[in-house]
Amino acid sequence: MRTEKNWAKEMLMHFETYIGLIAFLYITVVLTTQVVGRYVFGHSWAWIEETSIIGYVVLIYCGVSGAVTTRQNMRIDMVLSIVPFKPKKTMMILDTVIHAAFSAWLSYFMYQIILNMMVLKQVYSVTRMPRIYVYIFIAVMLVLSVIRAVQEVIKLAKEQEHELGKAKPAFDLDAIWEEGKRVREAYLAEHPEAGKERNK
Repeated sequence: MRTEKNWAKEMLMHFETYIGLIAFLYITVVLTTQVVGRYVFGHSWAWIEETSIIGYVVLIYCGVSGAVTTRQNMRIDMVLSIVPFKPKKTMMILDTVIHAAFSAWLSYFMYQIILNMMVLKQVYSVTRMPRIYVYIFIAVMLVLSVIRAVQEVIKLAKEQEHELGKAKPAFDLDAIWEEGKRVREAYLAEHPEAGKERNK
């Protein structure tokens, strides 16, 4: 049964996934509104296009970090499927280290861009929101991607052959269903009268 502590840990481990989900829902809602407004009412809003682009950037960089945690990064498995366990583990760890190094390298250049933007004080043309906020978010997601890669290397180093590199989705609907089923069964075991009322 999920406890408060486990729930908090789950949120922390999939922090970027949930932010990406919110960004995706936002983009879906506002772009649907834009399409309906334009083709049904003959009116569109400039701020929707601008904020949708910002939302799309947020979604992309949440995905960069979230894909490491859920092991959804694109890779060619042809070689991995034919090599023995130890070389396979070494290759997967090396792949993750390269990802971390590339994200760290990008973070450095993003930091330089942020320093320049602090001087230029650029804003978006419609919403007038400072552009620096989006670039700071990108830098944070890249640093988080490095942290996730370090966590992944530690996890891979401990895994045995039968579990090596197995992906677990952030939203495991089967696991949620099974957990709900266990909770219902436990509740009915403690309160049999609830089951009788339901069957009436």
